[in-house]
Amino acid sequence: MRRTERGAFTPEERKAALWALLVAGVIAFAALMIQQWTQPSLGPWGADQAAVSMPGVLEAQPVASGL
Repeated sequence: MRRTERGAFTPEERKAALWALLVAGVIAFAALMIQQWTQPSLGPWGADQAAVSMPGVLEAQPVASGL
């Protein structure tokens, strides 16, 4: 039975939307896989600097309020 009323989207538009979702899913999956293989950049505080403690940080105490 053929519908007499038209849908909101043409078959070509539905096909394009499906392809767009598929491509977006593949890109997201690839980004997740790449993220698993790479480490985040820590800049100057990277792996070489991670073990170095900053002077005065371990002994730091909160400032007492005068209230």
